[in-house]
Amino acid sequence: MKAFEQLDQPFFDELSLNTTQTDLLPQALLSAHPHTWTMSGEGVFSWTVFKLYRARLFVSGAHYDLNQPFVLDLSYLRTLPAEMIVSASIDELKRLRQPATEVLQSWSDTLHRIVPDVTLDDRLVGCFTPGQGVSFYSATALLGEISDPAFAEAFAAIWLDPETRSSSLRASLLGEGAVTLKEGI
Repeated sequence: MKAFEQLDQPFFDELSLNTTQTDLLPQALLSAHPHTWTMSGEGVFSWTVFKLYRARLFVSGAHYDLNQPFVLDLSYLRTLPAEMIVSASIDELKRLRQPATEVLQSWSDTLHRIVPDVTLDDRLVGCFTPGQGVSFYSATALLGEISDPAFAEAFAAIWLDPETRSSSLRASLLGEGAVTLKEGI
C-alpha cells in the first residue's frame, strides 16, 4: 500500500463546486438519503503506474464536515477482486485506528459480505451518516449497511484523515488541492 498515490490531474475539469451533482449519484442512494449533495472535489488514486479508481466526495453542506452526512464515490478504472479491496481497507483501518483484534475481524467479515468484485466503470459508493454508520451502494442498488459509527469514521479516514496514505487525494477531495472545478456545466 505504501506505493499508492494520487495523480494530480483531475478526472473532470469542468464540474462546478457550486452546483449540486445529484445526476452523478446512484438513484438508490438519492432516494434513501434525500439531501442536496454538492461535489467537494475529486481525484484519481493510483498504485505505481496503475490507475485504480476515481474518487469523488459529495457533501450535504457548503463544505466537508465530519459531523454532517457525506458521500464518497469510487469509480473503478480496472478489475479488482473483492478480497483485494477488503484486505487493503482492513490494512488501512488497522494502521489509522488500531481497533481491537475482534473489532477488526468483525469489520472484515462484514466488508466481505458487502463488497463485490469490481470491473472497469463499476462503482462503490459510501453514504456516511454521522452517529449512525455507512450505507454502501453500487451504481444501481444498495449493497449493504454497517450501523456502526466507529466503523464509518474509521472507514472514511482511509481517504479523509490527515494521516491518509494519499495526502494529495485527500486535498483534492476536500477541494484544497490543485484541482479547479469551474462553473458552467
